[in-house]
Amino acid sequence: MKKTLAYYCERINRDDTWAQSYKHFVPLFIQEAKTKTRWEDWDKDVFWEFFERPNDQCVSSLQQGYFSRDERVELKNHWNEISPLLKVIADNQDVPQWNAYDRLANVIRQYTKKNMRAAVCRLAAALQPQLLCTIVNDAKLCKLYKLMGKYVSEEIPLCKGSLFQKSRVMCRLFQSNLKDGNPMEIATYPWKILQLFESMEKNNNNMGDNIKEKRTLLEKVHNLVFTGAPGTGKTYLAKQLAKQMIGVETDDALDKSGQFAFVQFHPSYDYTDFVEGLRPTPPDTSENIGFELKDGVFKEFCEKARKNLEDSQKDDEALSFEQQIEDKYNQLIDAIQNDEINELCLKTGKKAVIARVSKSNNISFKRRVDEEPSTNGVSLPRLKRLAAKYKAAEDLENLKNINQGIRDVIGGCNATWYWAILHHLYKTYGDVTDNVTANKVDRKNYVFVIDEINRGEISKIFGELFFSIDPSYRGEKGAVYTQYANMHETDEKFYVPENVYIIGTMNDIDRSVESFDFAMRRRFVWQEITAEKSAENMTLSKECKDKMKSLNDKISGIEGLGSSYHIGGAYFLDEDGAPIKDFEETWNLRLEPLLREYLRGMPNADNNLDELREAYENAVNN
Repeated sequence: MKKTLAYYCERINRDDTWAQSYKHFVPLFIQEAKTKTRWEDWDKDVFWEFFERPNDQCVSSLQQGYFSRDERVELKNHWNEISPLLKVIADNQDVPQWNAYDRLANVIRQYTKKNMRAAVCRLAAALQPQLLCTIVNDAKLCKLYKLMGKYVSEEIPLCKGSLFQKSRVMCRLFQSNLKDGNPMEIATYPWKILQLFESMEKNNNNMGDNIKEKRTLLEKVHNLVFTGAPGTGKTYLAKQLAKQMIGVETDDALDKSGQFAFVQFHPSYDYTDFVEGLRPTPPDTSENIGFELKDGVFKEFCEKARKNLEDSQKDDEALSFEQQIEDKYNQLIDAIQNDEINELCLKTGKKAVIARVSKSNNISFKRRVDEEPSTNGVSLPRLKRLAAKYKAAEDLENLKNINQGIRDVIGGCNATWYWAILHHLYKTYGDVTDNVTANKVDRKNYVFVIDEINRGEISKIFGELFFSIDPSYRGEKGAVYTQYANMHETDEKFYVPENVYIIGTMNDIDRSVESFDFAMRRRFVWQEITAEKSAENMTLSKECKDKMKSLNDKISGIEGLGSSYHIGGAYFLDEDGAPIKDFEETWNLRLEPLLREYLRGMPNADNNLDELREAYENAVNN
């Protein structure tokens, strides 16, 4: 998701050594250019910074446009040609001096071995910091334009014109979006924003390569568990991998795809939640509560994947009346859930108000507008039986006695509602015919993520499915009877389709759970996400990485702890997912409470905590 330019500017280090030097030397440089005609009279430190520094970080720009020793000698020998142009530019702080820029470039070109356009732009930008950008290399400037178009929500102007013109437009762009900032400080932002975006690109590429690698593995093994210390981004990685497998880019698209499900295990989670079980029904008119068999979230998910897999394997063939009715019924369900329709017409001409669609896709109505929904809705299996006799809207319209005509086919029901739905399907989506063919669909990947997979009682939750999820027994060859098979209307078995992929996440140090069941463990491939890897994946600043490494090195040295207790990169991100800047607050609110919990009951806990804090605060910038 794109962010505002101001958002990114808040996340850079605005007062590092280079920025301090820039704000110190640039005003002095302007003053010297205005008042000194001989280079010998210039302040020696100022002259060194802008003309004699041979490499590394020049104060007016970073690693861009330096003069060789011979070129510096030549410039001094012809200072009388250069000095007047520097003065013209310095004397006009509010008006771009296009002619002076070009003349300065031409003069310097005469005394250098190659075109030093970047060096000239560097000098001009330092003389007019409110007009020109600190990025003085044309390729780098164009790169910033391109990356801003990718990451910044504001409209970005086209990158065109001369280097000086591009520099001017970029400078104005920053100033217009940061109106309340210090102009001299804003002048330092473009280069830093470029560095930030380049770092983000590198991390995105690293993450992309990592995801591709994980996708190849998941497609091969079907079941994958990410393990690691807290805050290493295991859940984030699982969702990114799911997006890659499904072919979507955003979290919203992932949730709406119908090919993704996410659950979190906990000690109370069981087989009835995951596979199937009995669930109470709403009280009937006599206030009696019954029970009905309901599919759990995993079984329901696998049924969707199975249907896709079967449809993808079909050649074009005539659709049975049942398949045609199911397709039409699903279209109606979609229309209801998208708020496109909320009532249907009865045979009498009156309207029946739709109340809701249940989890099993039954449609319920309100008997009266102000009443609660009826507990007896319309179900697809019974609707199919009705459609087998009445295959067109005309058949329904010719019924003399709706109750008798419909109940004789499907038994006791609210016949007017069944009539209304079937009639609507025919009138809206067409009658059932003999020449409708199935459109072959593409096989899709279905990704089921189980967060904190080791916090549930694995054997109890999966039950007999420990056999079916084995990659070697996917599909019908791994079909099993579930625990409630005797309550099914048919002699059906359940299996996990080949297009279902399972990703689990777990913290090895979670003391509230038992070890992962070995019968299940061998059916998953395990991938550790280290704290160091999480830092690479999360666009952390160098300061964050240094503090994290120093802290984790100290954790590894404490007896009883180790790499499983490392601090992951997520602890160094703020609520917007950007690297933190308030390290003291992060220690007080996030790190110290966690570390105290790690050290609880250990000898020398207070001393160890003091050493951990010292390692965190005094991290050496490597």
